[in-house]
Amino acid sequence: MTQDGAISNEQREFYRVFSQHLREHEGEFLVEDIERLLLEAKKETPDLIDEEFFKMGEAILNRYRNKNEEAINERIRRLAEEEARKRALAEEERLRREEEERLAEEARLEEEARLAEEERLAEEARLAEEARLAEEARLAEEARLAEEARLAEAERLRREEEERLAEEARLAEEARLAEEARLAEEARLAEEARLAEEARLAEADRLRREEEERLAEEARLAEEARLAEEARLAEEARIQAELEAGAAEKEAYWDQQELPGDEAKVVPDLPTNATPIGEDVGEGGSKLKLMLGVVVVLLGTGAAFFLL
Repeated sequence: MTQDGAISNEQREFYRVFSQHLREHEGEFLVEDIERLLLEAKKETPDLIDEEFFKMGEAILNRYRNKNEEAINERIRRLAEEEARKRALAEEERLRREEEERLAEEARLEEEARLAEEERLAEEARLAEEARLAEEARLAEEARLAEEARLAEAERLRREEEERLAEEARLAEEARLAEEARLAEEARLAEEARLAEEARLAEADRLRREEEERLAEEARLAEEARLAEEARLAEEARIQAELEAGAAEKEAYWDQQELPGDEAKVVPDLPTNATPIGEDVGEGGSKLKLMLGVVVVLLGTGAAFFLL
């Protein structure tokens, strides 16, 4: 029922609930009683997966089989037939819904194609009208530009004469300003040479400081890498110690377990080392596995119907 001697929280909770039901049962124990108590315990522990429930249930029921086996098998057969009928009806309903959805999708696509074609024709008509209006606007714009060009040419000739006179005055002014600029340039070059020397000295000092900072940063990173490696090795040692402690705790837990039969009330002993399904289990084990599977499926179907 467990792997590598370990027990999950879900298995522990199921075992506790089932043991409580055994203590509260009155009268002798029959296979039907054990089945009912197993299913009630499973309902109260929904986190237990079906595979673990099957293994634990078969291991327990192997200890309580009796002469009622034929009646159990007949009940299992009827339940299996009913479940097969329900599955067939569900499959028919699923296929019907899929066909309806396919037809609806085809109708939707046809409607989208029709609307797209109508939209395309309307767009073509709009573009044709816009092209006609654009051509009329272009012709009007060409006429306007021709008139503007004529007026602009007359204005250009007038401005050229004014510009010639202004150019003569400008050249005389430029000659005066050029001499002033030459003198100012000589003063500017002398100032730039002084500033360049100051900048060179400042750059040399900056490079020296950057080199000192780089060496300090390399030393800091080397120290951080050393500390990170020490922390990683310490974490690996801690995880290994936790794994070893967990294994020892599980082994001690199983060594200390006591079955409900130790109490004052007489309760049949529960198995401590059950054989997993499919290993050294006879014909009765296979039938029980089928019965449990059908019962679980029926319970799931009933729960789903209740929720719906």
